[in-house]
Amino acid sequence: MIENRERFAALIKKHRWPKAVAVTGALGSGKTEWVLNLALGFSSIGEKVTIADVDIINPYFCVRQVSDTLENQGFKVLTAPDKAKWIDMPLVTAEVDWALSEPDGRLLLDVGGDAEGALALKKYRDRMISAGYLLILVVNSYRPMTSTVEGISTMRRRMEEIGGLKVGAILSNSHLMSETTMDTVTEGLKLVEAAGKELELPVLYAGVPPHLYGEAESHLSTGEVSPWPVSRYMLLPWEKGAMWSTGLPSKNHGARILRQEAAK
Repeated sequence: MIENRERFAALIKKHRWPKAVAVTGALGSGKTEWVLNLALGFSSIGEKVTIADVDIINPYFCVRQVSDTLENQGFKVLTAPDKAKWIDMPLVTAEVDWALSEPDGRLLLDVGGDAEGALALKKYRDRMISAGYLLILVVNSYRPMTSTVEGISTMRRRMEEIGGLKVGAILSNSHLMSETTMDTVTEGLKLVEAAGKELELPVLYAGVPPHLYGEAESHLSTGEVSPWPVSRYMLLPWEKGAMWSTGLPSKNHGARILRQEAAK
């Protein structure tokens, strides 16, 4: 088994990437986890990565929660100033413009959940088009709003109408938390691939829990979509150490896992 950094590098090299990669999806789809996993992927091939938190829907479950940890690992993180860090408004417009203007490096944008979260993209629309962008829709086919091809199509259409940018790819992140099995992953992927075919959009990866990655490689080896071992960095409200249980942003959980990933 190759090490995680080599695995991420191999996976990220499967596709051509523009300057800006924006990641969005329904609430609970795992879009913030994917931002962090993709950041590790780009970092694994030596790229300078900037992560912009433009989530206007849920400021308590986004990149802001682990921003200090990310910066300690060498990522540049764009969030609102301390006093405005936890309000539901994107206050990093100038910094995003600067990141899009840099001649090198990759910009990842964590966009708020559901179609309304795409409203934040209007601020950056023209600059992103000029610099080159990819808007990715993360789909968990076990969430109510994206449990059918029609639902996925509706979410994509609304995001494009509200944000003014076109969705260019889909990620399958179909899971049932700790109850996820290989059947969960493959059945979810079938729906996402059907949606991709209907919408004429590529499906970049199929997210799987790390402990299922070896099995996923075997199951998905004949298909066009590669499995990606999605590590979790964000704590749920009821999990020990979460920011909601302490009243402060949780750093220990994300710091521990990100340090482990960076060392691999």
